Amino acid sequence: AQAEAILRACAFKAAVVGGDEREEKPNDGRALLNLGHTFAHALEAEYAYTGGLLHGEAVGCGMVMAARLSQQLGGVDEAFVQRLQRIIERAGLPTVGPSLGAQAYLEHMRLDKKSEAGQIKFVLIDRPGQVAVRTAPDELVAQVIQACCEA
Repeated sequence: AQAEAILRACAFKAAVVGGDEREEKPNDGRALLNLGHTFAHALEAEYAYTGGLLHGEAVGCGMVMAARLSQQLGGVDEAFVQRLQRIIERAGLPTVGPSLGAQAYLEHMRLDKKSEAGQIKFVLIDRPGQVAVRTAPDELVAQVIQACCEA
């Protein structure tokens, strides 16, 4: 079952990337592959030299944060966020980020390749199966970070 899931995931990714090789359509299917990566890149930047967090682990935490931010913006409900979190946990990935402080996350995220002129861009869920790249107020992002990180 796990091998089948991996095979299907790889085939899906290949089809999505093949449809937008240069990421020229940011709100199309390829953005779905980057769900959680803005938050994850902040974690990776913080732990770049310590090896304390693998990419997949950072993305697991980042996906939960992105889902929570999407919920705050009206894209998904609490049940969706809880279901996503359970799926990530079943995959053996963390869903709670380390506490770096909201400012550290924000500073790292401003350096993300999707950011423009200091505006952090996130892949957010408009509804299940539909994502878009957009900004969010720093105050709201900071609240989500605080809610999704270790105390």
